[in-house]
Amino acid sequence: MKFYFLISGLAFLVMARVVGADTTSEIVDALKQHYVDRETLDAQKLNDASVAGILKMLGTGAKLLAAEEAKSNSVPVIQSNAHEPVARVEVIQPDIGYIRLTDVVSETPAALDGELKNFAQAKVSGYVLDLRFADGTNFAAAAEVVSRFLPAGVELFTVKRSDGAPEVYRTINAPQSLVAELAKSPLLLLVNSQTRGSAEVLVGALRSQDRGIVIGGPTAGLPVAWQDQTLSDGRVLRLATAKIVFPKGGEIFPAGIIPDILVKIDSKTEREAVFNVASNVTLTASLQPQVKKHAFTEASLVKVFRGEEIETPSLALTNSPAGTTNALTLAGAPAPESEPAVTPARDVVLQRAVDVLKGIRVFLSWQ
Repeated sequence: MKFYFLISGLAFLVMARVVGADTTSEIVDALKQHYVDRETLDAQKLNDASVAGILKMLGTGAKLLAAEEAKSNSVPVIQSNAHEPVARVEVIQPDIGYIRLTDVVSETPAALDGELKNFAQAKVSGYVLDLRFADGTNFAAAAEVVSRFLPAGVELFTVKRSDGAPEVYRTINAPQSLVAELAKSPLLLLVNSQTRGSAEVLVGALRSQDRGIVIGGPTAGLPVAWQDQTLSDGRVLRLATAKIVFPKGGEIFPAGIIPDILVKIDSKTEREAVFNVASNVTLTASLQPQVKKHAFTEASLVKVFRGEEIETPSLALTNSPAGTTNALTLAGAPAPESEPAVTPARDVVLQRAVDVLKGIRVFLSWQ
């Protein structure tokens, strides 16, 4: 039971900081002596209540799991696809460079450099870095990616651990041709609740340096390291042992990164939009609203003229072949008073980013 008393003692210290050590003991003694159901306040229940209060206060920072639950839900290990750090690259017409990263791994900076050079040759004027569903455990790689957008020597973030010295990460020397170009270009960062690990750190580091506009949903807000402590009764206490801290005092854990522009989108719809865009359909095309026009068959046209259908196709005046008179021909569309159905783009997060970049471009043209 030593872990119960350890946790209970921690709860006692937390309470003591709030109400003072003397009054804490007074409260406990008063409850034991005068509470109407004081027989229910045995040591075990007081310990359990203390544990529950601490875990509620720590939120995602600590979890008490049954042994079976701990085995089936092991300490999160981020799986990275090192062979394909960049999932999709495209120029969204006319001049927006889009890059979606799978995970931030050691291969990511080099892969990114090649794509950024291609964008520079294509005269791209704005960038979208899509980190939705992106993961990773390589913080050095995150710092390298950020180095493409900031000068060398800038303090980016610190890994603060429960034991051991903090580890500080700074920007490094990146290809100067890239840095000079990217420093002038607007950067938008797309995130969601599945943006975590070194991908989440990358976004936070850029945002903390006022380099990039974050769009989407709040990020995962997870600590960067966990530890499992097996208790004497078989249960497992899983607790955070390291987190990221930014130079100006901001943190990722536990609240995550709140986007500058919040965009609500159903998680299933977003996953479909990100992962199931057909390779033969450009992002430029996928972002265009789809207009559905009513199609008329020959049989339906006959029914219209017989008065058997209410909707009628519109009539359009077309140019007749040379030597003949103009004729009214059926356009195969709903009547003018009937508006065609418009289906908006599924990826509303990317659509918002493109709209913002277009707005920035217009604003800069006025300068």
